[in-house]
Amino acid sequence: MRRGLSLNRKPFAGSLRLRLFVLILLPLVAVAVMAGTIRYWQAQTMSQALYDDALKIVAHVVAREVIITQGDVVSDALLDSLVGALGDPIFYNVSAADGRILAGYTDTPEGIIPAELRGGEPHFFDFTYNGQPARAVVLREFIADPFFDGWTTVLVWQSTTQRRALSLIILQQALGILALVLVTAAAAVWIGIAQGLRPLTDLREAVSLRSPSELNPIRRVVPNEVRPLVGTMNSLFARLQAELQRRNPVAAIRAQAEAALSSKDAQQRDARVTDLHAAASELSRLSQQLLSLEIAEHTAATGRTPLDFRQLVAEQARKFAPVALAEGVEVHLQAPAQPMVVTGNPVLLREVIDNLLDNALRYGASHGEEIRLRLEPDDRQLTLTIEDDGPGIPVTASEHVFERFVRLPQHGGNERDRSGCGLGLAIVRSIVVAHGGSAYLAHGTKGCGIVISLPLSGNAA
Repeated sequence: MRRGLSLNRKPFAGSLRLRLFVLILLPLVAVAVMAGTIRYWQAQTMSQALYDDALKIVAHVVAREVIITQGDVVSDALLDSLVGALGDPIFYNVSAADGRILAGYTDTPEGIIPAELRGGEPHFFDFTYNGQPARAVVLREFIADPFFDGWTTVLVWQSTTQRRALSLIILQQALGILALVLVTAAAAVWIGIAQGLRPLTDLREAVSLRSPSELNPIRRVVPNEVRPLVGTMNSLFARLQAELQRRNPVAAIRAQAEAALSSKDAQQRDARVTDLHAAASELSRLSQQLLSLEIAEHTAATGRTPLDFRQLVAEQARKFAPVALAEGVEVHLQAPAQPMVVTGNPVLLREVIDNLLDNALRYGASHGEEIRLRLEPDDRQLTLTIEDDGPGIPVTASEHVFERFVRLPQHGGNERDRSGCGLGLAIVRSIVVAHGGSAYLAHGTKGCGIVISLPLSGNAA
């Protein structure tokens, strides 16, 4: 389940510092936008409350002025002072209980004043006056005077330009502060991330300064979050060092020789000498394979002559048969009677056949099984297939096995020594490709099947 989840996760190949910066800063930006929205709503509410209170005071002043002047208009000096205090032009209307307009402007829209109003309580509302949004307050007061005839209605309104301007000013100030906070926070986050990632940078520099042969554990002090990574790297270094030591035949020979020299028992000394002989043989094989690989990559074009590849395969199979029979494995060759002439280096092509046979016996066929060689000619090329009845090679490793020093984990099959250096199939492909052919893994066979193809010479084709 965990593997499935990890496969579905999209890899991130960008900068870790930038990723952390974005992940930390995005919530801050979202909070800033939310705070700006809330601040704008608060600014509108506050400016409306301030202007409504001032408008209510203006309504009381107008009412008192009209009462004092017995319905005369409000003086220009008073209106100018009120406009100077509030910013927007002020309009008013005073009407008697019977609807008569006693003073003020008469061009107010009809039906804007509610029919039911409580005495002495201000009522605020919005409407459109001369095509502009306006804010109004209406007061109903009882005036015991024959001229006013009891309940008198005072309506005062003004445009909302200054209200909106005040809201925008408050919002701009809030956004300026938020922008300053965001810039400061972004700089602090960027510097903090750089300082927080400093141990990783130091670790990278320490690893880059190591020589290719230095596999000692990393002993640098790192934060707790990085310790598992360093532990994994140290474990990898340890495995590589152990594998290199295991694959170093010179070290193995030296160890076996020291063990033989220090052994006082004749039987143990003979056993150590036997192991020493096996290690020396392995070193000899490794040297021979490395030499063959070097020759295949640099001098395969030399020494080429026309030769019968069918006869070459038969000779090598005949030489290999006693070795296989000693292990209880039979070798079978299936080939047509006519010659198969190719142009190539006979020494290197023998090396190809020997490596394929040794690979099949070493990792494939076990006691009571067989190794099958099948030669098939075509119009322009021939193919040689070598099959065994062993555990086979996974499809996913079809190309990997042809790389240098690659040895797959062995499960099942024979129990003989499977020591090797992982160069056999790399040599096979290198030589075959140098001769204009190809080498690949055959699928659908019982065990392991290796196929090589070589171009036939012109006369044979």
